[in-house]
Amino acid sequence: MIGAPRGVVLDLDDTLYLERDYVRSGFAAVGAHVAARSDSDAAQVADHLWRRFTSGEWGSHFDDLLASDPALSGRVEVLELVEVYRHHVPEIDLLPGVRDLLADLRGAGRRTAVISDGALVGQQQKVRALGLEELVDGPVVLTDVWGREGWKPHPRAFLHVAQAWGLAPEDLVYVGDNPHKDFDAPRDLGWSCVRMRMPGQLHQEVEDRLDPDVTVDSWAGLAEVLSVTPRLT
Repeated sequence: MIGAPRGVVLDLDDTLYLERDYVRSGFAAVGAHVAARSDSDAAQVADHLWRRFTSGEWGSHFDDLLASDPALSGRVEVLELVEVYRHHVPEIDLLPGVRDLLADLRGAGRRTAVISDGALVGQQQKVRALGLEELVDGPVVLTDVWGREGWKPHPRAFLHVAQAWGLAPEDLVYVGDNPHKDFDAPRDLGWSCVRMRMPGQLHQEVEDRLDPDVTVDSWAGLAEVLSVTPRLT
C-alpha cells in the first residue's frame, strides 16, 4: 500500500484508455481518406491495417498498405496517411473507474496531472476527446512540446509537475503501464510508482525492468492502493 499521496500523476496511453482503441480509430480515419481518393473500400483498408497491427507488425503499416495495392500509387503518400492518423478525432473512451476516481481524488483535495509521450497533435486530440483538462487539476504535460528528447524516460516532465505543485517526492506517485520507459524518471526522483497492467494493453506481457511499488489490474484496484474513499452519491 502506498498510502495517500498528495499528488497523483498519470500516464495517458494504455493507462487512462486502451491504446488499441485509438489505433483502430486512426485506421478507420485512414481508410476513409484512402477511399475518398481511390476505388478502395474504406472498411477493407482499415481491416487490412488492423490485421497487420494485431499480428504484431508495428511501424510500417502504411508502407505495406501502399505496396499491397499498386492502384494507390500517386494517389496517396505514406506521410499523408501519417498526418491523417495523427490529426483524426479519435473515438476513444476512458477506462471503467477513471472518471469516478479522478473525481474522488479531487474531492479529497489531492492533485492530479497527466504526463504523456507521442506526436504532439495526436496526443492533443486524445486529451480533447477524453475531456481530460476538465477532469484533472493539471498540468497536462505532453512531452513532445520539448521535442523527442523530452520524452520519457527524461525527467523534465516529472520535475515540471513537482515544481508546479511544490510537492516533495514522498508526496507523489506516478501511474503508468510501460516498463520500458514509464518508471525510470519518477523512481530516480524518489516518487512512488504504480504499474497498471490489464488485458488489452500493448505492453501487458512485458516484464518489469524496474519493479514498481505496486501493480494493479484495474482502476478499482488503483483506488484501493491510493487509499481513496468513494464519495457518497
